[in-house]
Amino acid sequence: MSLLERMLNKGRNEHYERGIRFFDTGLYEEALASFECAKSSGGNGRKDPMTEKLTAFYTAESHAHLGHSAMKRGLWEKAADRFRDALTIHPHYADLHFHLARALRSCGVPEEALLEIEAALNVNPRYAKAYLYGGLIRYEMGERNAGIKGLQTALELEPGFCTDAFLRGVEYDRDGDTLAALQSFEQVAYTEVDDIQFHFRLGSDYRRRGLLDDAISEYGKALQLNPNFADIRNHLGMAYRQKGMSQEALGEFRMALNINPNFVGAMINLALTLRDTGDIAESKALFSEVLIRSPENLIAREALGDYELAVKAA
Repeated sequence: MSLLERMLNKGRNEHYERGIRFFDTGLYEEALASFECAKSSGGNGRKDPMTEKLTAFYTAESHAHLGHSAMKRGLWEKAADRFRDALTIHPHYADLHFHLARALRSCGVPEEALLEIEAALNVNPRYAKAYLYGGLIRYEMGERNAGIKGLQTALELEPGFCTDAFLRGVEYDRDGDTLAALQSFEQVAYTEVDDIQFHFRLGSDYRRRGLLDDAISEYGKALQLNPNFADIRNHLGMAYRQKGMSQEALGEFRMALNINPNFVGAMINLALTLRDTGDIAESKALFSEVLIRSPENLIAREALGDYELAVKAA
């Protein structure tokens, strides 16, 4: 073998490479078997640190994939075992602790599930879905106040969880129907906030580039997933206003304020659009309201100043 060939083959591990091929085709059990062989045999008689790290990473990923597969089939104990196996390699992966908590809850051990939720939050203190799930578990255990607190924290971190199901849950809870409330809160856990944020960000990117029809389409897709997202309503209104569709813009800004009456940004946009359409009285009233809530707001201050100058000039 030439020197070049020896250099190219240095650290090569056929078991690892076979494992990667299995992993890429979704054959995770077979991948695990190959990765186990790779751990005990270095490439060409020597160990390669990078290959060892990659082997550990893909071993954990294989266990995680098998855990998710087991959950889809309702095999909760098997799922929990798989996530535990993955955590022995990556103990600081918040997602693994979260999914182990889901499996443990379904296994009927909520106390253990809460420990995993706490572990996930220790790794990522802003893990909104972990707060949501922890709140669900505590609510289900009869710890109503702690449960509601967890749910509220989740909403503060991720407004996308403020769905119709959540609002129904709040009403049921106020009425004392904790079972119906729990069922509604449970639906919130299935909200795909990542999809909402994807469409929201894509829509905002389109709007910045002037592709208003595409922006409106993406904001609409996000709102189909959660119609109670005030910020997305506000951005959709801005896209409509840029396109010259004032009535549609007014409708979105009003809906944003129905969802969040303290939303100063939507209040300003509504006032500006009303000014565009000639509704000066309501526009002035809104700008005045903005200054009450945000006394240093330059847009509202300048707009009211312009109105005063117009009156004096008349």
